[in-house]
Amino acid sequence: MQRLLSLSDGITRLIEWIGRMAALLALPLMLVIVYDIISRKLLGIYPALSGSVWHISSTKLQEMEWHLHAVLFLLCLGYAYLRDRHVRIELVRERFSPDLRAAIELLGCLLFLLPYCYLVISFGIDFTARAYHSGEVSAALTGLPHRWLIKAMLPLGFSILALAAMATVLRNIVLLFGQADLRDQARSRP
Repeated sequence: MQRLLSLSDGITRLIEWIGRMAALLALPLMLVIVYDIISRKLLGIYPALSGSVWHISSTKLQEMEWHLHAVLFLLCLGYAYLRDRHVRIELVRERFSPDLRAAIELLGCLLFLLPYCYLVISFGIDFTARAYHSGEVSAALTGLPHRWLIKAMLPLGFSILALAAMATVLRNIVLLFGQADLRDQARSRP
């Protein structure tokens, strides 16, 4: 049981690191949004700037905004799950004992979350491969190329979420079936 807890801790540390690194994407996301707004306003006032080296089409900027937002969201899914920062039905859940909550979490991961992650990862890999092999680009004439890059974030993000679910499964196994000292250790972890 100690090994299960150690493995859960290792996975948790990895996902926390990924989440913290991915959160740094919020800064370029904000900068792109601000640049897009300012450049659109300036082009309305100074149309001569449209040919300058500083001009990037608004379409490219807006696509970059949603690409960065999607990457930020997908890479932080596992982190949010481990930190319990996702939607739950608290009115019902909080009335249960810690053991019942752990059992429900364990069954939820095994019966719903992990199979769902498997499906999204499987279809996401195929989705990405088709985009790569077809050379898919943005539908917009001045949009971003290499659409497969953003599509690759879908299976990657759900792989991270699946790892988070596995760490949760391991921790809840220790919570439900471990010795008293290990159960206390597991309870003190996220």
